[in-house]
Parts: sequence; C-alpha cells; structure tokens
Amino acid sequence: FPSPNELNSKVSFKYVDGVYERGGSKCNRKEGDALVAEVIARLKDPAQRGQSIGIVTFNTAQQNYIENELNKLIHRYNLEAAAYECDEPLFVKNLENVQGDERDVILFSVCYGPDRSGRVSLNFGPLNQMGGWRRLNVAVSRAREEMVVFSSMTSAMINLAKTNSKGVAGLKAFLEFAEK
Repeated sequence: FPSPNELNSKVSFKYVDGVYERGGSKCNRKEGDALVAEVIARLKDPAQRGQSIGIVTFNTAQQNYIENELNKLIHRYNLEAAAYECDEPLFVKNLENVQGDERDVILFSVCYGPDRSGRVSLNFGPLNQMGGWRRLNVAVSRAREEMVVFSSMTSAMINLAKTNSKGVAGLKAFLEFAEK
C-alpha cells in the first residue's frame, strides 16, 4: 500500500450509492461517474495536476465505460496535456492487465455491488478463479502515494460463509482496510 510509514493512511474509501448492472452492461455507471469526476477535479487543480494518475477497474466493461466518459470530459475541458502529455500519462486498465504499471495516485473502481434488487452476488469475475487473490494483490499495490477506492458495496456486504474463494476474502479485507 502507498505510504506505509505515514501515520495517516493514504488509502481512502468513497462509497457510491450505485448499482451493478449484472445482467446488462456489467458496469456500475454511478460509480464510474464519481471516479471520472474525481479525475477531472484533480486534472483541473494545479496543486494535484503534477501527480500521475492510474485507474484500475475490476472488469473490462467498467474500464470501457470509464475510458469513454473520461475521454469526453478531458476533451470538453481541454485537459489533454495534463492527462496525456506528461512523463506518466493517465491510464485506465482492468484487474487483468495492470501488472507492472504504477502511478502516484491510483483510483480503483470495484464496480461490483448491489444489483437493482439490492442483492450482492459473490461472483467477482477473475477474483473468484484460482489464484484470483494474486490479481487483487497486483491491482492494489500500483499506487506510490495515494489510493482512492470507489465502491458501491462495503466489506460488511460480503458474506464469506457463502464462498471459499481466497480472492473474495482478500477483497473483503481490502475494503475493510480502505473503509477504516
């Protein structure tokens, strides 16, 4: 995790009252929009503009949604130079292809969470597979200075009695850490 020797954690949690579109788009638009708003605010702020930013999502659908929305707003506000014409350009990657990439700030979109009926499925894509905890470990260790976790579910919403996946257990522990 970033800043392990700091007294105050540089990992924070932003709860978003969003919905995971399980049977449809497989993304969480409200969560994606909150993350995109954070990126735009940081790119506009001269004090934060110098920090490189990476975005990590749990799945490709959320990655694509965030990329599309971000590109529209970066163009609208003429922020291309701040986002892309720098030593470490902004990136948006999913859990499976972020290995090796680091940035000063990582914004993490969990994407999964309650569906329209309020039910949280314990199927978190690659995280549930054998060795899925390794993917989570790679994803959450990409930040040099700060990590902000955007999520529509809290650690309390994950019932480990219903799964034996080490990846899901790791996600629950990571969310609990970020929340506190």
